Amino acid sequence: MNRAGGSGFLRLVTLVARRDYLRTVRRRGFVLGTLLLPLSIAFFFLVSSVVSTSGLANDADPASVTLIVVDESPVALTADLVPTLELVDRVTADARLADGSASEYYLVPDTWPASPRVVRVSPPATGTGLESAQRQVVQQQLLEAVLRDALMDGSDLPADSQDRVLIPLRLEALTTEGEAVSDLSLVASFLIPFAFTLLFVMSIFITSGYLLQSVTEEKENRVVEIVLSSVPSLPLMAGKILGLGAAGLTQVLVWLLTALIALPLAADRLGGMGDLDLNPTVVVLAVVYFVLGYLAFGGIFAAIGALAPGNREAQQYSGFFGFFAVIPLVFSGLLLSDPTSPIVWVLALVPLTAPATMLQVVSLSETIPWAMVAASLISLVLFVVVATIASSRIFRATLLLYGVRPGMRQLTDAVLDRR
Repeated sequence: MNRAGGSGFLRLVTLVARRDYLRTVRRRGFVLGTLLLPLSIAFFFLVSSVVSTSGLANDADPASVTLIVVDESPVALTADLVPTLELVDRVTADARLADGSASEYYLVPDTWPASPRVVRVSPPATGTGLESAQRQVVQQQLLEAVLRDALMDGSDLPADSQDRVLIPLRLEALTTEGEAVSDLSLVASFLIPFAFTLLFVMSIFITSGYLLQSVTEEKENRVVEIVLSSVPSLPLMAGKILGLGAAGLTQVLVWLLTALIALPLAADRLGGMGDLDLNPTVVVLAVVYFVLGYLAFGGIFAAIGALAPGNREAQQYSGFFGFFAVIPLVFSGLLLSDPTSPIVWVLALVPLTAPATMLQVVSLSETIPWAMVAASLISLVLFVVVATIASSRIFRATLLLYGVRPGMRQLTDAVLDRR
């Protein structure tokens, strides 16, 4: 009997979930929202290809950057190390600025090398573009090399020692297995947890909109009264949460697949970011927290949809609870410096902040804190069960309350199933 009842419950949940999933993924807004990220990435690659073929990036090439220097120091500068160096007097340099044949020049005063002060002189301007900033960075590097070379000419250091002073090191990062580690992959290892968290928060708000719309629409047009005649409130609400959560996860899956395809294509432009290696355990935990996070917020938003008189009020109420998903981003600095601090533990145990918090913790920690993972998962699972049951009871109790907000006592009686 219990087995038959359990199978009947699962069958009803599956039917409701399938119905809401198909209704959601067929919406025009859902399709457009899902395709927005892939289309944006495709547009980025298109623009990047056009810009890269325009030749603007070559302006930052040291071999094509002209370095104009006015040398008033007691140390003679030479162009032996930097062929693009032009040594001129101040009158000529100012004239070059005036006629527009130069954008800036560098003045090495007579106080150098006793004082490290060197002046860059440029005409008044409203701002500095990206191209000018890149050129000036290269010019500064070239000027530093010229000045070090001039100091080395008067020293008694051997030639190989002079080379090491001019070029002190060329750092190469390797793993214990001898594999190269690019600088961008190191940066990406810090950025990806935040990207996952932002993706989770964004998906929560998108999916909550569909869930609230589904519950409030069926409540307002009284279709749910017909549905409840054949489907009890608990499997109905559980099916809605699962179906609309699956729709949200479908959207996230499309975005993740787009990112996985885009990373290798961007490897040439991003200098090795496509070689980023993700820990399979971290990926599995991220998926688990994504799913439980959806179910936790789904239970809350389902109850809000049942309580709110209309869709507009439901959206306003849901904004308050959606704020909890953003709180871990405020503590990102603490998660980077001390991922096992008491504040992080609190965020990990509170069900509405746990998913976004643990997405960052498991990605940023050198070793996964399994005690925190276990505690947060238990907290989330218990909350999902309680929230789903409570939302179904609230939905059943407020079904016929159109335009009327139930009191706290009515809500308490509904959640505790007091009839």
